[in-house]
Amino acid sequence: MVRVVIDTSVLIAALRSGGGASAEVLRLALRYELTTLMDYKLAAEYREVALRTEQLRASGRSASDTRVLLDALEAVAEPVYVAFRHRPLSTDADDDRVLDIAINGGARAVVTMNTKHFRAAAKPFGVDTITPAQLLTRLVERR
Repeated sequence: MVRVVIDTSVLIAALRSGGGASAEVLRLALRYELTTLMDYKLAAEYREVALRTEQLRASGRSASDTRVLLDALEAVAEPVYVAFRHRPLSTDADDDRVLDIAINGGARAVVTMNTKHFRAAAKPFGVDTITPAQLLTRLVERR
């Protein structure tokens, strides 16, 4: 099974549009068709961003419904202990946190809407940086 870290940008895109590639990535994760990697800090970031008033309004979801989805995503994720921090890797500390999870958890890829910020930092560690659509294409090609 493919091991990935889902960037917050993908979570937010999925919450805002249930019909896009980001939403399909979350569905695959919730059906255990992907191994998603997460640590406590990333889970906290997901919650902090997804439960912002403007995000709830844009998604059309209630805070309660959003919490249920986040609980489910956390339940299926494989917890990662970040034993080694490879800092600084990028210009954004939040990106470094996601990369640390990917590196320490043996992820194949970081799935993000913002590939250019991750790509150069992830490459030396053998971690791909791909969009949700690219992930879906790769999964279809493997079948």
